[in-house]
Amino acid sequence: MDDKMEDGDDISLVFITTHGFPLANPDGSPYDIFPKDEDDGSDEGLVSYWGFVYNNLFIWDDQLNFLLNRLESEGVCLIVDSCYAGGFNDPPNWNMTDKNELQTFDEKKDEDTLKWIEGFGEDVKAQGRVVLMASREDEVSYSGGFTPYLIDGLRGFSDTNDDGIITAEEAFYYTEPRTYRQHPTMFDGYDGELPIVEINQVFQDSEEQNQIINSNKIGSFKESSDENSIIHGYITDINTEDPIENAYVYVRGRDNEWDFYENETTTDEYGYYMMNVPSGRYRVSAYADGYLNTGTDNFEIDEYETIQIDLSLEPRPEETSVVCGYIKDFDTEDPIEGATVDLTWYQNEWQYYRNETTSDEYGFYSMNVAGGYVDLDFEAPGYFRNNDNYFYINEYVTEWRNITLKPKPAENAVFCGYLTDEASGDPLSNVNIEIYWVDVEEGFEYENETDTDPNGFFSINVADGEVYHDIRAMGYDYYNPYRLDIEEYEKLWMNFSLERSVIEVEIAKPLNAFYLNNERIMPFPKPRIFGSIDIEAYIPGSWHEPGYAEKVEFYIDDKLKATITEKPYNWTWDKISIGKHTIKIIAYDEDGTFATAEREVRKLL
Repeated sequence: MDDKMEDGDDISLVFITTHGFPLANPDGSPYDIFPKDEDDGSDEGLVSYWGFVYNNLFIWDDQLNFLLNRLESEGVCLIVDSCYAGGFNDPPNWNMTDKNELQTFDEKKDEDTLKWIEGFGEDVKAQGRVVLMASREDEVSYSGGFTPYLIDGLRGFSDTNDDGIITAEEAFYYTEPRTYRQHPTMFDGYDGELPIVEINQVFQDSEEQNQIINSNKIGSFKESSDENSIIHGYITDINTEDPIENAYVYVRGRDNEWDFYENETTTDEYGYYMMNVPSGRYRVSAYADGYLNTGTDNFEIDEYETIQIDLSLEPRPEETSVVCGYIKDFDTEDPIEGATVDLTWYQNEWQYYRNETTSDEYGFYSMNVAGGYVDLDFEAPGYFRNNDNYFYINEYVTEWRNITLKPKPAENAVFCGYLTDEASGDPLSNVNIEIYWVDVEEGFEYENETDTDPNGFFSINVADGEVYHDIRAMGYDYYNPYRLDIEEYEKLWMNFSLERSVIEVEIAKPLNAFYLNNERIMPFPKPRIFGSIDIEAYIPGSWHEPGYAEKVEFYIDDKLKATITEKPYNWTWDKISIGKHTIKIIAYDEDGTFATAEREVRKLL
């Protein structure tokens, strides 16, 4: 940490986004690096970029505290966007995989959260310090779930007192209610509020908005690739192993052109199914009358590849109970006729069934259900969706679940504009535009979408208020959604200039380590290779998954050794060679654009 330009009159801001974990011995017991200062016996760490390969490449809490203590700043704002918020003072063996542990977890959650905040505060309390953390100690932090909203706050939306100064506390209180699927926490050790950003003007007119919007890179959807791969298999009864005829099999996901893709079929008399699909990343689900639904996790399938997926279905339990209730208007308390009620019963993630009904003229609904855990989702035209999720129903009971639905606001504003390719200026058609309208105070939200026409034009009706938009596609750079403010009866124009993404490549192996006969023995400042080794190229892709290349070339000392045209992009260097060498990898995309990565190594055999 370079602190040469920093002194006691400054405010320092440190932002870290990575993976977090509690330190543990190989047997899972807590591990406390010297000095032994942890009440729970476990230091906490933030993993570095290659930390999953090199076990010693991480920053632990004592080290972070030491580095921060070198700062002479009057105030320090530390922002940590990581799973488990760095894992500081986490119970190292906390296991949340069993649903039966949920009640115990709820009872302990508040106590453990307070303990974690106090413990982390002790670690980093040297200066007047404010620490903003993306999640609690007991939960993961999802990509894009915290930082984009924090950035919105720093851009000016969190300036609640309109003094032109954004404080760390203001930024946190703006971000916390907007963050989804996780619960940000804050340690505040600064006397008063810690100022971190000065602003003069935030989005005073649409022209300034357009300038900011045009600096972001988004993309359009391509046509789906050919369905030249095959998914097939058998659907059977889990108890008898008999084939299930007319079972419904459904595949959904995204192909390698980033288009959403789905397909469906039914099984024959032998329980067999087969579907052609484009290469991509998918899930397969199956269900049949009288059986629980089941399915797979995400999996990848390459072009011209055949994958067999067999699934066994469990018979549905007897529906001995009833769930029922009334659905009313939130404002008027009038009954809502024709509201849809979706019920999901499950015993685990991939053993479940669904049922559906609608409310009558009195807003009443009723469904039979088996004893177990149940989710209810309620929807009606012109209303926000509502739900009543994860409650337990005993056998042979009637469970009353009344619900109210909030009317949606009138969509009397318009969000519109043109999308063009930055390089050619050509319009981009069939680009999907999604918008998310949010009422943070009341806790309501809804989404809407449209596609660009042949001229690249889009127009979508939306209610006035806080709105986010989301546009992504394979082949173009993606940006996180950020806030727009839309006024009632106004038309907000935003024209986008879109830039194509560029292929990237990294050398995943060898890294800085000793390798003996293709196995990494120990970390080392530079690669040292004894014997043969597999040189591995990594193509960054979307959704944290590997990407694709048209071809990958492998060079040793600028001499081409191999050209690989399909995954995995690996080449085995087995020639005896002593001395210093340079490994070079060049990856090409379908347009001929290429990226290069080099690494100097010493090979001893």
